[in-house]
Amino acid sequence: MPYPEGAEGDAVVILELRVGASGSVEEAKALEGTEPFASAARQAAMVWHFTPARRGEVDVAARIRMRIEFHPPQPPEPAPVPVPAPAPTTPTPHAAPAKPAQDVEVRGSRPEATKITVGAGEVRQIPGAFGDAFRMMEALPGVTPVFSGLPFFFVRGAPPGNTGYFLDGIRVPLLFHLAAGPSVIHPALVDHVDFFAGGYPAPFGRFSGGILAGYTRAPADQLHADWNLRLLDAGALVETPFADGKGTVLVGGRYGYPGLVLPLFAPDTRLQYWDYQARAAWRFDDRNMISAFAFGSYDYLADATTEGTGEKHIEQLFATMFHRLDLRFDHRLEHAGNWRVAVTLGTDKSGADDGDVTSQMLGVRTELDKRLTEDLRLRLGADFFFEHFDVLDQRGDRNTSGNTISTLYAPRNDITVGAYADMTWRMAPRVELVTGLRADLFTSQRIDNTPSLYEPAARELGVDPRLALRVTLSPKVTWVSTFGVAHQAPSLVVPIPGAGLAKLGDGLQTSVQTSQGLELALPWDFTATANVFLNNFLDLTDATATCIRGSDLNEDAIDPSSPRSCVGRRVRGRSYGFEILVKRSLTKRITGWLSYTLSRTTRDTDPNASATRGRPLFPASPATILGEFDRTHVLNVMGAYDLGKGWRVGGRFYFYSGKPYSQQYYGFAVPPFNNERLPSYYRIDVRLEKTWPVGKSGRISFVLEGLNVTLNKETVGLDCTPTQGAPPPRPGMPLDRIPTAWLDKCERQQVGPVAVPSIGVEGAF
Repeated sequence: MPYPEGAEGDAVVILELRVGASGSVEEAKALEGTEPFASAARQAAMVWHFTPARRGEVDVAARIRMRIEFHPPQPPEPAPVPVPAPAPTTPTPHAAPAKPAQDVEVRGSRPEATKITVGAGEVRQIPGAFGDAFRMMEALPGVTPVFSGLPFFFVRGAPPGNTGYFLDGIRVPLLFHLAAGPSVIHPALVDHVDFFAGGYPAPFGRFSGGILAGYTRAPADQLHADWNLRLLDAGALVETPFADGKGTVLVGGRYGYPGLVLPLFAPDTRLQYWDYQARAAWRFDDRNMISAFAFGSYDYLADATTEGTGEKHIEQLFATMFHRLDLRFDHRLEHAGNWRVAVTLGTDKSGADDGDVTSQMLGVRTELDKRLTEDLRLRLGADFFFEHFDVLDQRGDRNTSGNTISTLYAPRNDITVGAYADMTWRMAPRVELVTGLRADLFTSQRIDNTPSLYEPAARELGVDPRLALRVTLSPKVTWVSTFGVAHQAPSLVVPIPGAGLAKLGDGLQTSVQTSQGLELALPWDFTATANVFLNNFLDLTDATATCIRGSDLNEDAIDPSSPRSCVGRRVRGRSYGFEILVKRSLTKRITGWLSYTLSRTTRDTDPNASATRGRPLFPASPATILGEFDRTHVLNVMGAYDLGKGWRVGGRFYFYSGKPYSQQYYGFAVPPFNNERLPSYYRIDVRLEKTWPVGKSGRISFVLEGLNVTLNKETVGLDCTPTQGAPPPRPGMPLDRIPTAWLDKCERQQVGPVAVPSIGVEGAF
């Protein structure tokens, strides 16, 4: 196709085409690519003609994706000096006949039910995401933030520790650096990210919340590099082929130096982070390849205090580190399919000045993805994971003191074995059924005599059926229905590398996930998805519901060996609501994105669980209350505009309701629980980018980006003191009938403004 007039440099456009039963292109959408290349590709595609897809002996419509590459035309060579030719003595022969067009077989697949896919090129345009593919998570429907700028999220009511993070099928223990830091994976390595708020397919398991799965770019066939230098960190990635393209080597990483800026706002705080990625691959032939992929991350947070002698003491508040090494063999099957065998090694460590929690992991997995017929696709898999958890004191020895840490994360060996199978069956031209089943056996064995209420050994089996149905009601409307059960071992509210809650003997966490939705093709290349969902949670380990009841959070309350422990206590709950996502590809010249979630999350709690020293102060009947991080409304509105000549500007408006709270009496929550709500919060993020082409395929960009440029503060809680003259509580006092005049006097606690500026230069070739 012709190179667009006035354009510069190389470009790639990903098109999604709807090919009718006649073989003509009925619709063309640019999923990735900048202008004017995207428009040129769409216009050219509308006159293409394909051999139509077939269902048995019947021609049917189909959707396919195509990658279009643009390269600037080479300058014409000087015309040769004409030399008069002798008069022909024989008739001029006819021109050679044109070569017949080659047949091209294009295979495509429909997206997974409830899956939202965002390409790396799109993520670069999200204001406030700082180019990180994984930070797009907070802009998706069904996702509720804990606090602004903090990369931990509730997904359809499930706590952050119940959401699984994966990279090429490898579990990632921590996806973001501390505070409002970037993701632990260099953005240039990520090809695309898939997000499942629920109803995910059988290959994903052992998490009862959502799934965020990233996939790395395929090994490159030519040298390329990507780098950036920003106000808070710097990163680079380089990849090159060798041995005539049979092998490739990739090295990347990032180093954070927020300590250069942080003293302006918090002079006594020390913060540092880094990460790395490395990959080597060797392709034996067109079907067989081996590779080794390593990545890791480190974060350090400390506080400097001045002692009486005048000397400064550095107290380590928190430090965390993890490493992963994945060795793989991939075999491409005949016709369509792939088989992978992989071995993963890992080590994690987190802690503070008084000790660390650690874990070492060995995993083996195999995955088979095979299309048996045009209408039938089969996926099979199995895996084995061994994890050794330990607790160390400040000297690095095993902690056997029986304190809170050593009992909460009791030293132990955990083994998990699982298998899954799912089948995608196109029952009719407009009906597709996905059925799946996975089973996981969880075992845990303590390895010392640390005082604890835990059983020395535990074994639990989780069986998870999955079902999804897609029905094409019209060329522009598809109905999607999902149902699934997911089991998970006990977990902490937020993921911490090396820390695993040792309460398997109390059973598995369980979620039952259902949703009904529509996928719509709208005018002007907009698409929309709308879902109603209902998630039920059984035996959930959510400390935000079992521990937060007032000021009585002493050591006894969080010690798992105490009968009053709240960290490992189980709770039931549910979440239901409505989600909508309307978007136009963020790589287009004028783009838009709107995601909105209207939801309610509740927990069934035992009011007597917060008795002071065994004396019940709440009414005896159980209560169903709002979850501590229930936010009725969460709204994201984004827009970006390509101004031309390499300039692009974008903005985002982010709004959510305040979290609920209870009125208090001497620090104890007073019924009706969580009946009040803190003020709502909003922020505005902006991004300005200027790009210059360099050479044949390179670029260099200046990027100015800001999170919360309006410097808004967020109300995160209350600071309450007893009312003067109010009598103290006594055993048996009915707190639901406390006079209003006796209630504690409370002031709002605000944080921030949490604002992150970013000025940087980035480039690629």
